Amino acid sequence: MSRLFGGAMKDWRFVLNFCVFSFLFWAAEFAFQYFGPSEGQIGPSLYRSFGLAGATFFGLSLLSSSLFRFRPALARYWTVRRAFGVVGFLFIALHVLFVTNFLFEGNPFMAYYSLNPFENPLIFGAAAFYILLLVTLTSTDWAVQKLGGKWKAVQRLVYFAFMLSIFHFISTNPAGLLNLAGYFLLLVTALALLGELYWFIQVARQRNFKSLGTFIGLFIILLYIAIAYLAFFSK
Repeated sequence: MSRLFGGAMKDWRFVLNFCVFSFLFWAAEFAFQYFGPSEGQIGPSLYRSFGLAGATFFGLSLLSSSLFRFRPALARYWTVRRAFGVVGFLFIALHVLFVTNFLFEGNPFMAYYSLNPFENPLIFGAAAFYILLLVTLTSTDWAVQKLGGKWKAVQRLVYFAFMLSIFHFISTNPAGLLNLAGYFLLLVTALALLGELYWFIQVARQRNFKSLGTFIGLFIILLYIAIAYLAFFSK
């Protein structure tokens, strides 16, 4: 166990403080949903608050990476990035659990009523969840040591998960984002995307746009464009 989470055990005060912060953030999301859009319904308040909190933390995790590049002195707080990512995944896992319980009678297979993500945006969410599960499982200190140079390659899958999660939450219930919690999520998401795009261009330019990372980045950008077109403009 100590080998799995050695870093967390050494910095237990940070972990404790971040857990408290995370709980308070989720509690605020839940209260907002319960007394606002969900109109006092426990089920919708739970799965919406965990979904919004998870997606927001996911975006903050990626946004922090861009900020660390802008201000290298902040890189010593890299544990914040991992904390946002890990807790964000836990929130998303709880979101999946409560959606399954309240909307699909505890049967997760009911969510796959169509495998076409443009008819059933839950497919976007499911794909993002499975990728995030892999990324989270490889975020332990033990996994970092075991995977070595392959660790970064696995972690880069997070960019595909981020893309899929965005299309999930903007397609599933667009009206549910037209409030303070939704606007904050959209702001964080937009800033994270702008940061990713800025640093992609900077790094690709340094490598004369000939590196493998450049082609992967261009592929992801084209995927964004293609999925957005199919989801919103081809109907």
